[in-house]
Amino acid sequence: MKNKKFIGFFIFIALIAFIAIKPAKANAYGMNYSRFYLAVNGGLSSTSLGSGLSSKSGGTYNITLGDNYHMNNIVIGGGALLGYADNGSYSGSGYSFNVNSVYYGAFVKGGYDYENFTPFVKVGYIGYSYSTSDNTAIYSINSEGGVLYGVGVKYSFTRNWGVTAQYMGASLSSSYRENNYLIGVDYSF
Repeated sequence: MKNKKFIGFFIFIALIAFIAIKPAKANAYGMNYSRFYLAVNGGLSSTSLGSGLSSKSGGTYNITLGDNYHMNNIVIGGGALLGYADNGSYSGSGYSFNVNSVYYGAFVKGGYDYENFTPFVKVGYIGYSYSTSDNTAIYSINSEGGVLYGVGVKYSFTRNWGVTAQYMGASLSSSYRENNYLIGVDYSF
């Protein structure tokens, strides 16, 4: 478990360094440039905790800070995110509990800028810290870390503002799975 936390922390620090050390403009024509962005996303979270419990859905939101480096129409970037999810209510014979989580992550992404649309894919590390409110101690929920993956599209309606629709999944170290369907607003500066 300590190894996974160390790897996650290392990836997080590497991505923060990538964001902080902004690449210089590559040519005099301005075809290559770097843009920091801040995004606020919200949507639906689907949680599977395994162990015979059915998948549940609830709301989720996150804030993302990142940097995108544009090389002609190719976009390569990275970011860090922090979010909250309502992971649903579970009940059965003799037990009932609600699950909430705070999640954090770091990722790299790549995409292609066509007109005002930028489809992208991303991969990285994500950690979930689960908490429960229950009437029995029949089920234990652990904090988990694992692989973040996603796909989406951004539509830029001005030079600085855009909207994003994306799927973001997490395959965590146990049998836990997270699927987030998000819509967000981005501001690039």
